[in-house]
Amino acid sequence: MYKLLQLYKLRLLFAHLLMGYLLTSFRNLNLSTFYGIIVVIIGTYYILSKPDSKSQYPILFSAYVVGLEVLLRMTNAQLFWEFGKYSVIYFLLLGIIRQRQSINILPQTLYYFLLLIPAVFIIPFESFTIWRQDVAFNLSGPACLAICSIYFYNRILDMELLKKILFVLILPIAAVSTYNLLIMPDLSTYHFQPYSNPITSGGFGPNQVSTLFGLGIVCILACQVFRSNLFGSQIIDLIILAIFFGLGLITFSRGGIFAAIISFTFAVSYFMFNNQKNMYIISKSLSLIIIVLITWYIIVSLTDGVIAQRYGISSVSYGERLVLDFTGRMEIYRIDFEIFKDNFFTGIGTGQGNEVREQYGYGKKVAAHVEYSRMLAEHGILGLISLILLISLPFSSFYNCKKTKGRLIIILFASLAMLTMTHSAMRLAIPSFIFGLIFPKYDI
Repeated sequence: MYKLLQLYKLRLLFAHLLMGYLLTSFRNLNLSTFYGIIVVIIGTYYILSKPDSKSQYPILFSAYVVGLEVLLRMTNAQLFWEFGKYSVIYFLLLGIIRQRQSINILPQTLYYFLLLIPAVFIIPFESFTIWRQDVAFNLSGPACLAICSIYFYNRILDMELLKKILFVLILPIAAVSTYNLLIMPDLSTYHFQPYSNPITSGGFGPNQVSTLFGLGIVCILACQVFRSNLFGSQIIDLIILAIFFGLGLITFSRGGIFAAIISFTFAVSYFMFNNQKNMYIISKSLSLIIIVLITWYIIVSLTDGVIAQRYGISSVSYGERLVLDFTGRMEIYRIDFEIFKDNFFTGIGTGQGNEVREQYGYGKKVAAHVEYSRMLAEHGILGLISLILLISLPFSSFYNCKKTKGRLIIILFASLAMLTMTHSAMRLAIPSFIFGLIFPKYDI
């Protein structure tokens, strides 16, 4: 049975690697549009029709869409931009309807979202289309987070289901890896510069691609800590880890890689101080560090050391600006605080920061990279209260969980979600979904 399961997983992995190839070779056929629609249709069928004692299908299809979202965007799928977040909301709501029983709602998660709604009514109404786009772009993420939190709250999640969630998250990221590798230029002749690079990110936003690979890294590392392999073989898992890390680095966008490393460091540090099997963790960490160092060396060689400059390692002058120079993020953060002080009670309205930041001296229209400062600038004092609720949720979940492994997962995913919101706001469904993973009762 185990060998059959392993073979099934490898077939799925190969199918997604092949999908990455097909999307590269037949870009004009717009295959990703049809694929996105097919995923929703199949997900609807499984959630509403298949026996599901663990209520896992809504979770698994949501997880799959979370991993798929970037691939759909980078292949120009003719689907609305927030397809990923709305699909997650749709699948989980179907799951709630299918259960036909009362659900437990943590009030803080509901209040977190409801407090953001009043700012919708102070948006200048020039046209319904613009109004809808402002609302959808900025509130679909919080809405997705609220629904994920409601669905996962107090739900029993065992190791088997957790591994399934991480596995289906990984599959579309493997397809992205193939796509990136195939359309990437010849790196031996390419002239690298120490800033984010769409050319080496599948022709798409480096920040979002880096975030996706960071998620893939965390999924594999989590399983390694729990002495498990997503694809039934440690060698295969480590090879995929090295590929994700290398491709994440070569986007030259630091956010996704930093978030993955920091969140994993927090989680494994807690685990080591509260687990008797420290020698296993130490030996496993050493093997993972070796994989990371080898991958780092290869990427440094391919980029002629430019990647080291990007991370502030080889260049003193650049390294001194590593903390403060995040492609203008700190300037946006500062401006958002100025807007918040000037519009303390009401904020400036959902999505209005894009234009107002230009008026406050940024020099051009720009969307927020930091979700927390966006909440303050656009939602005022209600945004501040909502932000306090959001930040408090991981601490209450951690306190209520009494199992060491469960707490490790809460630290890991809470850290990853919160850090992702500091460099990519809630542009992807990733932070919403993985934040929801702090609410189940873990039976592991």
